[in-house]
Amino acid sequence: MRRLGLLAVCLALARCCSWDNCNPVSTDPNVLNVHLICHSHDDLGWLITVDQYYEREVQYIYDTVLQELEKDSTRRFSFAETGFFMRWVESRNSSILARWQKLVAAGQAEAIGGGWVQNDEATAHYVDIIDQMTLGYEHLKSLFGECGAPQAAWQIDPFGHSREFANLAAQMGMTSLWFARIHYLDRTQRRTQKNLEFNWVGNDEQKKSIFTGSFYSHYGPPDNFCFDSGCNDEEINDGNVDRRSRQFADEVKAQASHYRTNNVLLTMGNDFNYQQANKWYRNLDKLVAYINANPSFGMNVQYSTPACYANALQATPTIWGSKQDDFFPYASGDHSFWTGYFTSRPAFKGMIRQASSYLNLGKQLTAHFNLNDDAALETAKRASGLVQHHDGVSGTAKQVVTYDYQQRLDKGVRQLETMINDAVKKSSTGTPPTYTLCLLSNETVCDVSQKSGSYAVTIFNPISRTVSSFVRVPFYHPIASVADDTGAAVKVQIVPTFSIPPLSSANIAPYELYIPVLLDPAGFRTYFVSGSGVSGRPPKQSNAELAYPEKVIQPSEADTVSIENDYVSLQFDANGYLSSVQNKKSGTRRNLKQEFLYYESSANSAQPSGAYIFRPAAQTTKTLSTSITTTVVKGASVQEVRQKVTDWAYQTIRLYTGQPQIEFDWVIGPIPKENSNPIGKEIITRYTTDIKTNGLFWTDASGRQVLQRTWDSYPQFQYEDTEPIAGNYYPVVNRIYMKDNTNQLTVLTDRAQGGMARNGALELMLHRRCFHDDHFGVDEALDEPGKDGKGLVVRGQHWVLFDEPAPSASTHRPLAVNLFHRPIAAYATVADPVAYRQATKTKFAGLKRDLPANVNLLTLEKRSDGILMRLEHIFQANEDPSLSQPATIDFSNLFTGFTIQSVQELMLGGNKNSTGKSTTVTLNPQEIRTFSLTVSPMAPKDY
Repeated sequence: MRRLGLLAVCLALARCCSWDNCNPVSTDPNVLNVHLICHSHDDLGWLITVDQYYEREVQYIYDTVLQELEKDSTRRFSFAETGFFMRWVESRNSSILARWQKLVAAGQAEAIGGGWVQNDEATAHYVDIIDQMTLGYEHLKSLFGECGAPQAAWQIDPFGHSREFANLAAQMGMTSLWFARIHYLDRTQRRTQKNLEFNWVGNDEQKKSIFTGSFYSHYGPPDNFCFDSGCNDEEINDGNVDRRSRQFADEVKAQASHYRTNNVLLTMGNDFNYQQANKWYRNLDKLVAYINANPSFGMNVQYSTPACYANALQATPTIWGSKQDDFFPYASGDHSFWTGYFTSRPAFKGMIRQASSYLNLGKQLTAHFNLNDDAALETAKRASGLVQHHDGVSGTAKQVVTYDYQQRLDKGVRQLETMINDAVKKSSTGTPPTYTLCLLSNETVCDVSQKSGSYAVTIFNPISRTVSSFVRVPFYHPIASVADDTGAAVKVQIVPTFSIPPLSSANIAPYELYIPVLLDPAGFRTYFVSGSGVSGRPPKQSNAELAYPEKVIQPSEADTVSIENDYVSLQFDANGYLSSVQNKKSGTRRNLKQEFLYYESSANSAQPSGAYIFRPAAQTTKTLSTSITTTVVKGASVQEVRQKVTDWAYQTIRLYTGQPQIEFDWVIGPIPKENSNPIGKEIITRYTTDIKTNGLFWTDASGRQVLQRTWDSYPQFQYEDTEPIAGNYYPVVNRIYMKDNTNQLTVLTDRAQGGMARNGALELMLHRRCFHDDHFGVDEALDEPGKDGKGLVVRGQHWVLFDEPAPSASTHRPLAVNLFHRPIAAYATVADPVAYRQATKTKFAGLKRDLPANVNLLTLEKRSDGILMRLEHIFQANEDPSLSQPATIDFSNLFTGFTIQSVQELMLGGNKNSTGKSTTVTLNPQEIRTFSLTVSPMAPKDY
């Protein structure tokens, strides 16, 4: 009767989401409710490209499932990966969409997960996770209204699971979270303890939990019960239905014995299943009908969805277990630790992080300047969302697929140029020049600065606080003249470019120009640069107001050198290695050695090292070099030590005036490949100190909260020492640190990497080149050819802090935001700076005041219904006596580009309303608050 009542309500409202219209479960405790979850796991790129998967497989899934669901109202289907679903919708006519909308409204089709992709959880940054989930939610809501707001988080294939993802999913309004891959020892113990389903507490601050289920095994169907076009399992007919039903029942009972209720979930689907949906449903219909018609089975078999299954569990009087930590590292066997992908394809990981920062700026510009750049922004969001896929940012797709990802991401990044130029036009009374991004500046190459004698560099600050920093410009002249937005001269520093043969090219600039910049919160400032002199000649002394030449020191092998700034002094030993750091404020001197080493990759045929797996051949490292060539460059703004370690490993250790971090700018590659029987090498950097770690270190969770790690120990099951190094590697999205009572060494990364710490030594894996496939499906060695076919060259940075533990968070928390969202430079040829300044705005502040040091403007984006805004508290509880306190913000008069008319608070994903409607908000530690703002844009002259 209850279901008939719900159906009547559904008909009256023309809507009844799946979780409101579940097939009925039995309340008899002696009857086992078997929930069949019909689903297809569809990777947006892996072995073939996203286009190829769609054209060859995915479109047929939705076409045939649509037909089969319409035949029987009891059938259900759960669909994930909104990126593929939207492609199908956009390639079909409106009548096809209307039929699917009817199925969703009737509860037969349930959107699960809801993100553009099923994102990786080890290497994806929380900003990117939120963005790609929001992108998927936005489209689902526009198509299905309330029924397009998923209830179930569906992360069935990522290779380990982050506590921060559980935290984010709960804040998005998810009521349950489901996945398959956990450590094989953890799964065994959870089966024994009937603890496969539990409440996962997502953080230590709000302690908000999400009901979580780990599948009995993988995310496929029980053995011998796959009915897809590529399966060879015996189909069910009138002659074998009894035997096959009893086989099925036996399998169900075996699984059910490891659960706490009389409900059991069966994932009836697998990768790219349901291309012939009639085969699946025809066989399942016979199982359902036969078992349900025979009480001797003691089962109620039904088509279900993840949300319906969660409803059934929550209706039972069950005491659930709980979990506080995460699911890293993931291992599928004694020697199969999936910790290599934390670092795999490091150049691609760096590109993804940079693209995310560009996307963030583009979204801000649409809001500040009321831009009508919907198509450009959508292209950028889809490209960035796509690569968060668990075979994208993870680095575990085939090489040809990675090239496709990179091309799409480059197209997405280029959309920022459109938005920058449209913003500049809005702030100009004339016809401003066209701005471009110098995307090869990390190779000291920039087309505009090479071809133009006079040009503008407009520097954008995506951060919600005033930023004092330095911008490094590839420069092609020995003498520079730089003026700021008012025309006043700026003291700059020119340095000869570090000659790094693996980065050499015909267009490389002979110099680098360091411009000190002061940028308003969420704003920009334009600087005007002109060069003179003959490229290639030594720098000449210029007017001290305009340029600072460099003094280059070549120490002998017996000499020691040092560099310093306001905060620290660095000392180097006779072999050219960093040896100690002195805190200039306290006078404290600490031992710190930094070096490059490598693990040889295991070539064991049973389990070699590869794209997924890190398995060193030995548990010890080999050094790249015992003595390195060192050059010292000292200037008023920047001091640096340049190191040549080998012919394929270089580094610059850099200090900036007024900034606390030690910057390690490293270049690795191409990693050598022997002509015969090549040996894989996995390159690390190691920071060695006197810190007494006592087996403890800390890593971030998806770039946000920090979790304690214990060497040779896992919190919830017994550690087994089968892979001593790989089993202690953890994902590092943006920070790792170790500490004792008096010292803390913190390393901030500019991309995801794998790392660990023990006995006072902290290491991070920078690059890896392996020559064997590791047998987990990609069927290809991790042997990136690079642009010349000789091997990949990658450049990246670490920001290192060495201080006392108490003040460390007050420095590393804001710096992590600064590292992610560094100032972004755009270049335009400008022959007449005076005319430019008269016609075009050269300074802009998006905010009228700085936000507090513990608050970050996470999102600001123009949408069709107003502006989406997120504010976040960036500190955890108890990290800092002041900055870990709640922060109250009144944003009613915060923005310069628009006036707020009304406020509706939303849940984190932006697709569900919350209760708040005020412009004053209090943020507790680690809290994110999301708002939809109805605004009146300012006229250009007013901002």
